[in-house]
Amino acid sequence: MKETALIKIVCVDDNPAVTSALESLLSRQNGFDWKGALANADELIQYCVNDQPDLVLLDMDMPGRNPLDAMVELVAACPGTRGLMFSGHVGRELIERSLNAGAWGYVSKNDGQDELLKALRRVSVGELGLSPEARTAYGA
Repeated sequence: MKETALIKIVCVDDNPAVTSALESLLSRQNGFDWKGALANADELIQYCVNDQPDLVLLDMDMPGRNPLDAMVELVAACPGTRGLMFSGHVGRELIERSLNAGAWGYVSKNDGQDELLKALRRVSVGELGLSPEARTAYGA
């Protein structure tokens, strides 16, 4: 990914307040292009095949399709799109399962917007993105 290119991001979260806050945050930052939000992972793969975002922020706890199953399929169907888990549920097992499913990182919703932005930038250049709470839970 070129440094001058905008990082295209889509979020999958069933909480409209979260997606609205993310849209506001990312729209004010240099380097990001907010592509929208999905309320669940049911249509994620088709969305990514069609629109080819660079990053997907994926909540862990939502109705509909299991986010980890969606992550596995995302990796296979859209190798140019990187997934980053973004959840209020943080624990070693969840992080391990996410990384094993192909996620490029895990960000706790409790760690704040600066940590989210750091993780997004890390993942966009091919680095693992773990927020402080996730690093602590994972033992990294």
